[in-house]
Amino acid sequence: MAQRRALGLEVRVGFFVFLGLALLVFFIFAIGDLSTYFQPGYQLRVLFDSANGIADGAPVQYAGVEVGKVEKVRIVPVPDRTTPGVELLIRLPASVQVRTDDEASISTFGLLGEKYLAVAPGPGAGGILGPGGQLVGKPPVSTEDVIERSNQVLSAFQQTLDGINSLVGDPESRIYLKETLTEARDATRHWRALGERLNLAMSYAESGQGSLGRLLFDEDLYQRMVTLVEDLRAHPWKLLVRQKTKQN
Repeated sequence: MAQRRALGLEVRVGFFVFLGLALLVFFIFAIGDLSTYFQPGYQLRVLFDSANGIADGAPVQYAGVEVGKVEKVRIVPVPDRTTPGVELLIRLPASVQVRTDDEASISTFGLLGEKYLAVAPGPGAGGILGPGGQLVGKPPVSTEDVIERSNQVLSAFQQTLDGINSLVGDPESRIYLKETLTEARDATRHWRALGERLNLAMSYAESGQGSLGRLLFDEDLYQRMVTLVEDLRAHPWKLLVRQKTKQN
């Protein structure tokens, strides 16, 4: 009886130990995403001039979708060049096919986030890279350069603001700006009044009132104008000869 109890206790302890190990392995796979290493895939080499802060284990995205990891970052010699380059060994699933005309670049999640390798599909005219193939990446833009350019833009904007402040603070400039604004306001009023007059004239013309309205809508006057123009075309000398007035 005692032996049966001991055996049952050992079985229960062994079951809980096995369950704990299984949960531990599951969490390791889930957190570390080690399952990708057991999927069918292949390795590629991506060559850069500099690593730009990317490290082992960085994500690899293809067309914006995370498909693999950077297995290793190492410095390698580059043929026909005195300075070495940086080679990234990446692992991709067999379903992802990278071509020689695809573009690889080192990007960042956010301004100061994690570095990752981004592969953008190209035109599709290049050949498919097999296991161990090499893809040449675009020169990375360092975060320091981005910050420096941002500082330059901010400095130029600050200089512009200082110029505006100095212009507004000058008494003579204030008078000049006030006169300019007054003239602009008067010009706006003038053009507005002119537009209202044109609208009124067009409304009169559309209703047949005034000389322009009679010319546009009076058929008899229109025919007389046409006859006059045709007569002048046929006898242009009439423009040069003054008709003699009859004397009583």
